[in-house]
Amino acid sequence: MADREHVVETADGARLAVTETGAGDTLLLIPGLGATRSVFDPIAPQLARRRRVVVFDPRGVGESTTGRSPLTMSVMAGDAAAVIAALADGRCDVLGASMGGVVAQQLAVDSPDSVRRLVLAATSPGGIKAVPADQRATDALLGKGARTPADAYRLATTVLYSAHFQRTHPEFIEDQVRIRAEHPVKARVFTAQLEAMRSGEDLGARLGEIGAATLVLHGTADAVTPFENARILATRIRGARSRWFQDCGHLFFHERPEESARVVEEFLRG
Repeated sequence: MADREHVVETADGARLAVTETGAGDTLLLIPGLGATRSVFDPIAPQLARRRRVVVFDPRGVGESTTGRSPLTMSVMAGDAAAVIAALADGRCDVLGASMGGVVAQQLAVDSPDSVRRLVLAATSPGGIKAVPADQRATDALLGKGARTPADAYRLATTVLYSAHFQRTHPEFIEDQVRIRAEHPVKARVFTAQLEAMRSGEDLGARLGEIGAATLVLHGTADAVTPFENARILATRIRGARSRWFQDCGHLFFHERPEESARVVEEFLRG
């Protein structure tokens, strides 16, 4: 299936680079901290077999520009809403992974009419309700002490993937390191994303406002976003379903792409 490229311009002048694949009901994918559209490459083609998959680079990352507004969760949720308005007639299914899951929650409470079904993958409530990772895991995620973008992401992979996956899929991980090194995120954008996720409004107190049917997905061996965060989401969002990926790390949809895509598709079909 051929990809179709778009640019969506926001009210404050950010130009968001968007890729569209497949046909049918639209599913918007929102990347996580410092990630471009490519983070969904392991599962997007499978999801696009039955639906129209739309994924964009967050502002300031990849091929998207920053715009004039300071980076906040509400601004990032507004970007997602702008893509939905431009390419999905204002309403579609939404999947957010990691920080993208926090953005998706913000979208669901700020613009409830834009979200049909919601999938929250490897994420937390954000802000003060989030259960923090061990500091050593956070330091590795941030690439503390690394001298090059490649070294920084190689260090991050030690906590993004389960120990078993690291042992059995070194070529895949090195390929991910290469991709990230070729498209490094600007330090100021990465820092702004991290600060927005940590200090944004208390989404945990608003989870009961989410009216969209919701599926919570998480790897039980996630060192970046501890598993307890998934339990909070599944408990506090009314009627939420959950699916745990046993012994998988943060990027469980890289470790088990076929299973992840199948679970998402089954949920979206209702």
